Amino acid sequence: METSKPLAGIPPRLPEELIAVLQNSGVRLTLEDLQQIRERIHHVVNYHATIGVMGKTGAGKSSLCNALFGRDIAETSAVEACTRSPQEIDWSLQEGKGLSLIDMPGVGESEARDTEYAQLYRQLLPELDLVLWVIKGDDRALSIDEHFYQQVVLPLIWDSAVPVMFVVSQADKVEPCREWDWRKNHPGPCQGINIAAKVEQIRRLFKLPASQVCAIAAEEGYGLVDLVEKIVAMLPNEKKWSFTREAKQENVSNQAWQSSSQGLWATITSAVKTVIKDSWDSVSSRLTSLASTLFGWW
Repeated sequence: METSKPLAGIPPRLPEELIAVLQNSGVRLTLEDLQQIRERIHHVVNYHATIGVMGKTGAGKSSLCNALFGRDIAETSAVEACTRSPQEIDWSLQEGKGLSLIDMPGVGESEARDTEYAQLYRQLLPELDLVLWVIKGDDRALSIDEHFYQQVVLPLIWDSAVPVMFVVSQADKVEPCREWDWRKNHPGPCQGINIAAKVEQIRRLFKLPASQVCAIAAEEGYGLVDLVEKIVAMLPNEKKWSFTREAKQENVSNQAWQSSSQGLWATITSAVKTVIKDSWDSVSSRLTSLASTLFGWW
């Protein structure tokens, strides 16, 4: 699949070019108006996303994050590993921007610890922008995942509207694993059928639409472009850009890039419309033209 146009260099042009279009259209902007517009643009472009990575121990959470964001979590984490505490990893690709990954303790160790972890999940879930729930492709024991999702996660995301993506990891381990094409990094015929069956099983078990389940093989790069597209589609407009901005760019397709940039633009123009109010109709077409120049949509 074709990958995206580069994201770097577009956001810094937005504030002054947008304001110039408004002023050239005859819109009268007070210093307070200008400040509001600049602050809103800065907030959206530099939004710091927080992603919770959940699932049982050994499901492939770290491998997923390394592949998705192109960074080695083990090297960047300043927090000592602890199976009973969440590990928060922060990084920034550009000054003023960043992403936080919260690697949650793996469930299923023991009944006592799972009770402790349930309380921890309840505390942290409302603070997240996205949940990635990772399940190994060859894992048949899903009762623990199902219990935590139904009893702990689902009630909380109903209230907070935090999107959840289920990731079937290590697809290359799904039988018959010898079919995996290592040259193309793609499953063989029978293996592909079984991977699709696993995705369908997860979808039915957790009562999810197909858009919220994805199969990957992180270290082989399989399924990552599809995963990014699905995540961007799920996120609210104001949060799409922050995720796409931090993702490893070879995993960002043109479709994901366009959805992300349109979400960014929709959020910004919504804020501008609130500021200029009655003058909106006279400048909306000029702002559309600016968006075309900056992002090349049309």
